[in-house]
Amino acid sequence: MAKQNQYRGYVKLPKKELYRESIRLDFNAHINREPEGTKLEGFSLRLFVLKKGLKDQQPEMSVTLRPEEWLDLIDAMKEEFESASKARKDFDGMP
Repeated sequence: MAKQNQYRGYVKLPKKELYRESIRLDFNAHINREPEGTKLEGFSLRLFVLKKGLKDQQPEMSVTLRPEEWLDLIDAMKEEFESASKARKDFDGMP
């Protein structure tokens, strides 16, 4: 089952005006069951906008990464968070 969350965001398409909208984020595991065993193939992250009456025309984006790639992404996000936290503390210390 997908984890479903909505976050503030925006959609910008070429030659279209930017519009701010709630972005839904779904995260799914891909598990492959074969005679020799079950294997975790990876995870998909889908981002899309829920627009009433436009179900088949919703902007959608998806990325699928192997487990190792997700762990690398999480590490990179953690580094960015730590860098931003340090910068915030540096600003807090300014007169």
